[in-house]
Amino acid sequence: MRPFLLEAIVRRSVAKRMKIRNRKRKLKRGYAGGSSTPYFLLEAIKRRFIAKRRKTRYGRKRELENKYYVDWSSLPQGVLEMVAEKLSFIDCLSFSKVCRSWNSVLGEELPNWQSQRHGFPWLLVSGQQNQEVRTCISIMENRIWELELPEVKGKYCWGSFRDWLILVKNLDTFQLEVNLLNPFSRSEVSLPTMWNFYHKMVLSGLPSENNFICMVLHSQHRELAFWIPGAQSWRKHKLKGEPFEDAVLCNGSFYLLGDGFNIWQIDVKSIYSSISQGDSEIEMQFHEVKGPEIQFQEGMLVQGDDNSRFLKYLVEFSGKLLLVHRYFSNKPGVVLETRKFEVYSLDYCQPSWKKVEDLGDQMIFLGKCSSASFSAKELGVGISNSIYFCNDQTAPWWNEWDSDHFKGISLRLGLNKTDGGHWGNFRLYNMDGEPFFYHGDIHSWAYTWLTAPSWWCYRNVPVISTR
Repeated sequence: MRPFLLEAIVRRSVAKRMKIRNRKRKLKRGYAGGSSTPYFLLEAIKRRFIAKRRKTRYGRKRELENKYYVDWSSLPQGVLEMVAEKLSFIDCLSFSKVCRSWNSVLGEELPNWQSQRHGFPWLLVSGQQNQEVRTCISIMENRIWELELPEVKGKYCWGSFRDWLILVKNLDTFQLEVNLLNPFSRSEVSLPTMWNFYHKMVLSGLPSENNFICMVLHSQHRELAFWIPGAQSWRKHKLKGEPFEDAVLCNGSFYLLGDGFNIWQIDVKSIYSSISQGDSEIEMQFHEVKGPEIQFQEGMLVQGDDNSRFLKYLVEFSGKLLLVHRYFSNKPGVVLETRKFEVYSLDYCQPSWKKVEDLGDQMIFLGKCSSASFSAKELGVGISNSIYFCNDQTAPWWNEWDSDHFKGISLRLGLNKTDGGHWGNFRLYNMDGEPFFYHGDIHSWAYTWLTAPSWWCYRNVPVISTR
């Protein structure tokens, strides 16, 4: 048989089979199982029955949820605050990201339950007085924040108190224009002008409380000046005796550290009443304190040596008054080479300075005008018993607006810039026995510690991994 005839027969046979198959499919669609009901109607009834059964099942599930479960996003604010009080700061960050309602409660600006809670310790970068954007370094996040602050252009940062910055504008007439600014809430308080020889300001409370006191001091002149809200000028006060090196607020009093480890104590309430009532004298208490027993090592400074360089800081530490000694190397040609720290606590009974060997879960952040302490447990971090510090100048009476003059002196004396950083971390008790060594940068002014408040962090900071 010829090939073309064989191919025609095959095509005809295939077409016949396809026709029979299509006829059977049409019959199946039209009738199912011998029933007279069309197949597509049976499918519609089946789908409707399944949907009704599913709706009934999910309806019963929702009824059970409404009966036995609670909408967590609608918890009362008081309950959320009670839960947050039991959590660390980093845990609260995760807690605030659960839903929008929880975030709005925890991110409420300055609620009562947050008034005693810390936020994140930040460093404000110096040398940006001519910029509207200030750079901040979040130590715990290992992150850079850029804050747009048009109010700070042309001003130096003199120090901080929690989340408030002390800003200074040099008027070039031996006077300073001083403002207190909260960079997070943008609140601002203007202070009267003052002479530019003061080297530190200490606040008795948050400026938002309206009953705080500002105290400025100058060591070599032994002069203090006070200001309360509503006053038109500064109230000056002269001290007799030895110069003082540092000051801090602790337990409702200002404490001033004398050159010989003695302490002046000034009650904040007495200052406020004296200024508001126009009294001529401000009551002060002088405490003669036995100095600590300091052991010097080879290569360290020697106390009493004219060429020695060291700094003393007063720090409020969970209701205690601490004295932190920062030791610099006395090797020739070395600038801002920090070798070690020692911490002492004031014993009010004897009185004397007792050495502290362990800070527990606390962390100390040292700065010329911004020292503070934090609880590692409260923050929820694993770093404790540590001292964070900046490259503070060895002369405590220098200010940043004097730094250009200071740089000129350094260059003329041949004090070269060191290859170092701007801040460091010192473990008070080193389990590994590793030596500590830090080079500071003399040509860069010290950074300023400040605290990013918890409510701002809940709004802006993402969840931080604790691993």
